[in-house]
Amino acid sequence: MAPRRPSLTQRFRDDRRGLSAVEFALVLPVLLALMLGGIQLVTYVNATRKVELVAHSISQMISQVPPPPGATIATVNATDLHFSFDSALVLFPYVMKDAARQNVLWSNDITIKYASVAFTQKSTACNDPADMSACYTANVVWTSTGTSGSTQRSCGTPLLPADNTAAPNVGTLPRSVYGPGSIIVIDVAFTFKPTFGAKFFSGSQIARSVYVQPRYATLVNYDTANSDGIATKCSGY
Repeated sequence: MAPRRPSLTQRFRDDRRGLSAVEFALVLPVLLALMLGGIQLVTYVNATRKVELVAHSISQMISQVPPPPGATIATVNATDLHFSFDSALVLFPYVMKDAARQNVLWSNDITIKYASVAFTQKSTACNDPADMSACYTANVVWTSTGTSGSTQRSCGTPLLPADNTAAPNVGTLPRSVYGPGSIIVIDVAFTFKPTFGAKFFSGSQIARSVYVQPRYATLVNYDTANSDGIATKCSGY
């Protein structure tokens, strides 16, 4: 007696040919998404580190300018600011690639704001080591966006104290930086946009601010001679 031939349904159920290909086709989109997502995550982390590097490096360039012999006030000029701004390309070359992808100038793809801030004691009787912001007023000496614009820290308006954990803001300073003397403030911001899926995901801004006291001077001022408008010197300084 001849064996019974399996039905079409049984043959379809028991057939294993091509099963691996089907499984691979189902898993492939997930693997690609994980791979591309991992690449973007690494790129984002690197961009965050580079933004921090740019802020720290430029703050050191400006704060370490020496004063003339016998003087206590140092000065920077337009050339110094342009040089330090352009150094961002060396420190963070991804900006050039990102700017080309978005069809914009690289200088418009990253924001670097400069400011020299002088502290004035409100009263000689005021001395609160726990919170020096109650005893000093923070006034902008000169300010710049590195290129042009009006979003830099403004002249004539004292900067307000904020919690040390607060997000960077052009109108505030951390309470811990208040005290006698002056500081250099560098604010750097870069909007990270993923290479893959940029149309579906909005950019994420990476912002870092650095506050450094001048190393060799009591104050770093701005020399307006031959200035091309890159910075604004506030009245009274």
